[in-house]
Amino acid sequence: MMETTQFNPIQLKRARVARGKTMKVLAEETGISRQMISNYELGKTVPSGLNLVKLISVLNFPKNYFSATQASNLHGATFFRSQNAATKRARDMQSVRLSFQNDIYTTLSQYVNFPKVDLPESLDMDVDDITNDNIKFMAMRVRDQWDLGTKTPIENLIQTAEIHGIVVVKTNMTNDKLDAVSEIIEGRPFIMLTDNGESAVRRRFNVAHELGHIVLHAGIESIHDFTSQQLKNTIERQANLFASTFLMPDDAFVESLLSTSLDYYIKLKQYWKASIQSMIYKTYQLGLINDDQKLYLNKKISWNKWRKIEPLDNILEIENPTLFGKVFNMIIDHKVVSQADLLSELKLPFDELECSLGIQLATQKNISEPKLRLL
Repeated sequence: MMETTQFNPIQLKRARVARGKTMKVLAEETGISRQMISNYELGKTVPSGLNLVKLISVLNFPKNYFSATQASNLHGATFFRSQNAATKRARDMQSVRLSFQNDIYTTLSQYVNFPKVDLPESLDMDVDDITNDNIKFMAMRVRDQWDLGTKTPIENLIQTAEIHGIVVVKTNMTNDKLDAVSEIIEGRPFIMLTDNGESAVRRRFNVAHELGHIVLHAGIESIHDFTSQQLKNTIERQANLFASTFLMPDDAFVESLLSTSLDYYIKLKQYWKASIQSMIYKTYQLGLINDDQKLYLNKKISWNKWRKIEPLDNILEIENPTLFGKVFNMIIDHKVVSQADLLSELKLPFDELECSLGIQLATQKNISEPKLRLL
């Protein structure tokens, strides 16, 4: 009887890229030739049962993952925070991991209705035609639509975004060159955060930055298809301005700025939950300090060694996504399907799922022992 193997070549490439492995490295670790792995990924050859076991072992993906059919989705532009410093391999890893989040969403949404996407229509303008006034208008429009007012800080940005239909997740990929990535898939916005030890205020700015891309740039292609670095910089600057305005509305920020001393910026940081450096830059943008004052403040920041770690960074509580975890637990708690069956449907490694869901999954190793009593 001939050996048959259920195998989807696309899934192998996704798993390899998600693990950050080149074909050469995977070949060395599995003992399968690079050419054979290439043939597997191109669909020219189906791996034998033995070779599939080797791939499963090295890549650490469940068996049923490799036979799964990925849904054909309409993807929008993908945006990477700190993208210029990131390598193509790191961006590819994040893109695949982001597609995993859509896989999770697709499975969970069979059982639970996620919050409806509640965003104003994206700007339908060429990047070069978008003005600062357009950007600030859109930032305040989102605030208005989400009933956040114009005077006060947003208490929990990630939770607020989730309530309004944005899927925010955290990946277990550590990369200090990539903070976040966002994409709209089938009309559903996704924001994925990298586990790089970022501060609470940086994470908030990253989420607001990605929200800016979603609202301002949904109609453009991936900016990495553009050759113009100037255009990429323009897109990033626009998302930064959106984030600054969304987190700290201009008029309210000006009212709160009673002093431009560093000591006072520390107090403002606790109020606005924004970095001292971002607030100094905003103060400069609004014309409240001149070039010399900005230079003086930045020199003091460097002198105090606050460039990477600022005061309060180790005190302010970091926000974490909770939507996927709540949905997962709701399905299990209401016994819609067993945890074992749901995990099987999700078809992803435990390390990926635990990070994406934000919960520790029960396994055979940590299931409680039966309670025994002597007769």
